[in-house]
Amino acid sequence: MSVNDKLNRRQLLIGASAGALGIGAAALSPITALAADSAGVVGTWDVQITDLSTPGGPATFEGVTTFAPGGVVVSMDSNGPSTGIGSWAKKPGHAFVGRFIQFGFDPQGTSKVVVSVSGKMSEEDSIAGTFTYKVYDLKGHVIFGDGNGTFTGKRFSAA
Repeated sequence: MSVNDKLNRRQLLIGASAGALGIGAAALSPITALAADSAGVVGTWDVQITDLSTPGGPATFEGVTTFAPGGVVVSMDSNGPSTGIGSWAKKPGHAFVGRFIQFGFDPQGTSKVVVSVSGKMSEEDSIAGTFTYKVYDLKGHVIFGDGNGTFTGKRFSAA
């Protein structure tokens, strides 16, 4: 395995972790706890992320994502180097979209992962969807541009 293969695999794993929504976690706030009853996707979600673009086949890992009122999304996962921060919007029919940025750090430098998420709340306490991601160096050059996967999640409640 060459150095470039290791970097690409590492960048893939960074991107995969960014898919945690897809999609990361913030501490539960009173707003989030109160919103869980009737605000649709607003709240914190325990998610399972599957990156379909990792070398050697799909990789699945745990994540936590919080959708806050006003369109803020915070996401992190068990495979990620940093927390993802971004925005989300409600769409018709219990659907939502979002994008967030997550940074990766390695001996070759820092990378930025941009994750785009599309999902739907299928039940009161269940979400599912897909994500894509691109990994950039800090000068904006694409290091990896074809990451994709799926996620499912259950609402993480205060009690």
